[in-house]
Amino acid sequence: MAYRISYVIFYLCVNQMFNNLVSQAGQMNLHGVPNDMIQAFSGVACILIGPAIQYLFSFLAKRRIAFGPIARIAVAFFFCGGAMAYSAGVQKLIYNTKPCYNRPRVCPASKDGRLPNDINVWVQIPVYFILAVGEIFGFVTASEYAYSKAPPDMKTIVQALVQLTACVGSALGMALSPVAKDPEVLVMYSCIAGVMVLAAMLFYWRFKKYDKIDEELNQMNVEEMDERVR
Repeated sequence: MAYRISYVIFYLCVNQMFNNLVSQAGQMNLHGVPNDMIQAFSGVACILIGPAIQYLFSFLAKRRIAFGPIARIAVAFFFCGGAMAYSAGVQKLIYNTKPCYNRPRVCPASKDGRLPNDINVWVQIPVYFILAVGEIFGFVTASEYAYSKAPPDMKTIVQALVQLTACVGSALGMALSPVAKDPEVLVMYSCIAGVMVLAAMLFYWRFKKYDKIDEELNQMNVEEMDERVR
């Protein structure tokens, strides 16, 4: 249950780039770039950061420094929490900037919504790079762990259950939509950040023991598959 709840919050964080972060970008100076195009930096960030993380894995492996799947997932959760905290900071900057402060594009000074708050949209870019780190650690590790540890005849079901958490995360995002408006959205970002960090700590505390027996669990799964082949 703790695993599923943690991943629901994880997906809630990641899904922000497809809705609320797009709206946030629309409240800033875009300099000719459509606000729904900023999220493309998520893919760019994954391409740039992916090799660096692969190098990190190789570096740790050569020095026999343990960095098991549970630790990697916990790191993913912390990064997603950090991304939401940064988003809250950006939202606060928007609210501290003229002409409309905490009512972007709706005050008379916005010229009927044509004039955003005077802050550059590029301050939002780090959010996508932080989320990219969380995605790489979280998505890949979860799929790998679910597949490698599941019984041979239940691998598809277990993978489906992992993906079900994404559905629940999206549903939770829809449930939060009434508060995803100015100025309540600042509180929403802050709360999601806090809950994600708390979930990361509880997750690691609850499941860190499985990193110590990871190889043993893998060997048990291999032996079970060998028995079925015989």
